[in-house]
Amino acid sequence: MSFENLPKGSILYIKAKDLLFMDIGGNGFTYPGATSPSSAGGQAYPSSVAVRNKLTESSKNNYVFRRVSEHNRSEFGMGTNRIKQSTRMANGTLREFIVADKKTFNVSWNMLPSYRNETVDGAWGAEDLKTFYESADGKKAFEIKINTSHNPSNIEDSSFWEATANTYTVVFNGFDCTLVKRGLQPYWSVNIALEQV
Repeated sequence: MSFENLPKGSILYIKAKDLLFMDIGGNGFTYPGATSPSSAGGQAYPSSVAVRNKLTESSKNNYVFRRVSEHNRSEFGMGTNRIKQSTRMANGTLREFIVADKKTFNVSWNMLPSYRNETVDGAWGAEDLKTFYESADGKKAFEIKINTSHNPSNIEDSSFWEATANTYTVVFNGFDCTLVKRGLQPYWSVNIALEQV
């Protein structure tokens, strides 16, 4: 299996450290807090794919927008939570005071490989998402970037307007993953719900 360079890139980017950095040219990684490396199994993770997905060794401890895999991703739901105060007046009319509109995001994957070296595009897999969710950074507000239809290089280059147009500060509103299949790597069904702060 080879890695695909998707023309539109990923729809979801998460600004985070690369907690499960994978050795370039291999398939080894180290869980946070572990003393010895583990093997993901499967194919080697090439340098060109690591560079494209912002998953290089030089950036592993920096907060960078990381691509989340498109591997078997379902539709990406975006909604609005309108925060308002409603009051019925003495004459029966309704008066509303709108405080703010906050975005909500829902996305899920079916049969998502555990590790990036087996995803179709080499971006974050199920274990990356799970590790980020369980980390200290996943327990507080963080930034995401949504790429609905733009050229991925415009989204990732801060000199283009698209790079900041769809950036949101969010918290996890829900996260669950179900082990679907075990094999060379486990495959997961992952569901994420995010809410703008």
